[in-house]
Amino acid sequence: MSRIACILIVDDDPTIRQNIHFILEKGGMKSSMASSGEEGLQRMRTTAFDLVLLDVQMPGMGGLEALRIMRERHPDVGVIMLSVLKDIAVAVEAMHTGALDYVTKDFSPPELIARVRKTLMQLRAGRELERLHDVEEKHVARPMVAGSSPKMRAVMQVAEKIAPKPVTVLVTGETGTGKEVLARYIHARSDRRTAPFVAVNLPGIPANLVESELFGHERGSFTGADRQKLGKFELANGGTLFLDEIGDLAMDLQGKILRALQEHEIERVGGEKPIQLDLRVICATNRDLPARVQEGKFREDLYWRLKVVPIELPPLRDRSEDLGDLAQHFLARAAAEHGRTPQSLSGGALQLLERYRWPGNIRELENVMARMAVVCDSDLIEESDLPYDFAVAPSALLEKSEEQSLEAAMLAFEKSFLRKALKRNGWQRKLTAQQLGIGYSTLKAKLKAYGLGHDTDGDEE
Repeated sequence: MSRIACILIVDDDPTIRQNIHFILEKGGMKSSMASSGEEGLQRMRTTAFDLVLLDVQMPGMGGLEALRIMRERHPDVGVIMLSVLKDIAVAVEAMHTGALDYVTKDFSPPELIARVRKTLMQLRAGRELERLHDVEEKHVARPMVAGSSPKMRAVMQVAEKIAPKPVTVLVTGETGTGKEVLARYIHARSDRRTAPFVAVNLPGIPANLVESELFGHERGSFTGADRQKLGKFELANGGTLFLDEIGDLAMDLQGKILRALQEHEIERVGGEKPIQLDLRVICATNRDLPARVQEGKFREDLYWRLKVVPIELPPLRDRSEDLGDLAQHFLARAAAEHGRTPQSLSGGALQLLERYRWPGNIRELENVMARMAVVCDSDLIEESDLPYDFAVAPSALLEKSEEQSLEAAMLAFEKSFLRKALKRNGWQRKLTAQQLGIGYSTLKAKLKAYGLGHDTDGDEE
């Protein structure tokens, strides 16, 4: 449920104040009153208001002077100026000073409510755009690391070529391959880079709200629509709209997406007139769209409309030569976030990472490196520091190695387990054997077989 708007009425005429208060309450809004500019500023120090209705002509501090102070002290609060006179010069000065609207006092109740709601919607849209810009700045501060593999070089060449051109892009690939990161990269290199980048995770929106989230809605268009709302298409106007997992979109909405792409216009839910838009659309999916078209679950005309420029991101297992650069990048980022010195990977640890199949792709790698930055105290991450999944990773390569067996996987696990135990005990073999509950000679034999040793062994016989 959305929060009720809170409005401050500043006017020296008590009748005007009461009339406006009554009109706003009838319109479902809360309001407070002040009889002067000074009192209004005092009220704003202690109460959070969304909007101020401010009289131009008042004894003492005039409305324009109060407006200047409000804009300095409370820049997030919108102001509508009220006046008995239709004075163009005063209206222009008020708007230049920061007022969002100028209303004469011969207004009708419906007109005032409409002007207030329009201004509130403008304020909400502005705050949402600021939030989107903040999100975008955080992502820009986290640059994309493409790597040097042939497959990724080909991807980046296409991305660089199409970035300045406002064509629709369809990015495909497994979950976690970095589809949104690539979309942001394209946006950042386009002539729309100073405009919003709006990302929408379609499966994350309740089915009954997807249309409203994408196209917005008018007040009263459905139960709970107590105010007008701008959709993601409008918020992205002038910039880039990223629709993630477009393959999961319901059939009834696919036609509306198609119309928006073809006609460059949308209609809000409950709206009566089309809204013209200028934006770039980048879609992504981990689905096999041609197969879904054959199954009747995805519109063929929409598929071809999206596939103006298709880009397929390879899974991480098919670009192992990039893994070292990506891992070091994520380690450095995690170190900065946690205020520690950057770590590096030993040759053995990197080999284990390269042998792993990475079902979660780059997202999984980022999570593992973040974990290492937190749980591994050493500046050098060794094989034994990695989770056990990586010690037994060869078991995931059965399809590539006919000689791989359960025994081999268990031996790899045992080697990693012993290395962790030794490291935990400062490489003291007798203490390690005691804690593991095995004979010292048995441990020595295993260490010799696995080639495990350490320069600081302090328990030689």
